[in-house]
Amino acid sequence: MGRVIQLILFLKNFATGIMAPVLTLALLAHGATIHTISLLIGIYSFTVIAAEFPSGIFADLYGRKNAFLLSCVLLMLSSLLMGLSQSTVLLCCAMALSGLGRAFSSGSLDALVIDGAGAGEGALVKTTTQLSILESAGLCAGALAGGLLSQLGARYEGNLATNALIYASLILLTHFSVHELPHKSSAERGNSRLGLLRTQVQDSLAFVKQRGTVRALLVLSLCTGFALICVETYWQPALSSYQPQPWVFGATSFAGFACVILGSWMAKHLLAKRPNSSIAILLLFRAVYGMALILPAFLSPQLFFISAYLMAYFFLGGGSVAENTLVNRMIPASHRASILSLFSFVVQMGGLLASLCGYGVSRLAGFQSMWLAAGGLLVICVGVFALRPTGLGMPGPSTHVLAPPEDEAFPHPLKHRLD
Repeated sequence: MGRVIQLILFLKNFATGIMAPVLTLALLAHGATIHTISLLIGIYSFTVIAAEFPSGIFADLYGRKNAFLLSCVLLMLSSLLMGLSQSTVLLCCAMALSGLGRAFSSGSLDALVIDGAGAGEGALVKTTTQLSILESAGLCAGALAGGLLSQLGARYEGNLATNALIYASLILLTHFSVHELPHKSSAERGNSRLGLLRTQVQDSLAFVKQRGTVRALLVLSLCTGFALICVETYWQPALSSYQPQPWVFGATSFAGFACVILGSWMAKHLLAKRPNSSIAILLLFRAVYGMALILPAFLSPQLFFISAYLMAYFFLGGGSVAENTLVNRMIPASHRASILSLFSFVVQMGGLLASLCGYGVSRLAGFQSMWLAAGGLLVICVGVFALRPTGLGMPGPSTHVLAPPEDEAFPHPLKHRLD
């Protein structure tokens, strides 16, 4: 992965991190009320979910670079519109643009990087690990910078202006420094654009409908999305019940991102030593991730809670590397962005389900119960898949719906079954 690409990926996540600690406060400062916050977040979430798969199709048909450039334009406009807003209507437009931008950015540049990673299992593992580390490092640095920038201006103008400048810089960097070769499988077909679109959608949907490894990965993605939203939504209220010093929240958040990086590094080395055990490594990391979410229900001291939180993020990072390696190994380059967007869509649906469940569960049994439910769900799913390893084998070549073009070879998933 080139240094310019690494810089682009870091800056993309850095911009996301800048708004993470102050997004709700910025919305309130620019026309939202405490009653309309949920509406604005809902518009963002709905837009991301609705545009997730279409944005992947766009990236595969019209280029991953073009999709990423479009996402940067949309996110820059969103930052500018939010900065100028004084009403809920303008904020609704800003959040819709932000959701569209997030959908077009997810998987587009990642797919381009993975396409250029080179052949071989080692190259794929190294690339997916780098992507995970750059994401965590960017979010971590952005969150720290966001706290400092929030002091510039009474309405978080420092955060919003910096974001707009970063996305403008990303547009220039990507346009002049990133080069993408057209896929022969799409560029040389004689079909109409409508025919290409129909074929792309049908092939991508047929891929994710397969049994075995694909179905297991989809279920785990749904459970992971559910668990991730539970952690992100409730860790601060849970920690505040211990009445810690204010600096503890920042230190815990920073340490969480650091644990993601460490977990990614460990997964990389495990996958390098045992390349044929990717599924076993994924199941192990996801199982311990679930157990880490269950622990706070039985451990009361503050230090134990923070330890469980950091443990969860460590195994979340490692599991993500193993999962991304498996998924990208199975996807032909001509459909990579589309199918990655479908997997991202499933994660988003898991998060949406957690949000809906969280309202009822937190009122009836306390929000800590959501962590227990998320952890238990993950452990049960992993247990089912681990006890039925034969079900994780993919269909043979005769039933594989996405046979790659002759000039585009990729290893068949049957070569990487659970040991």
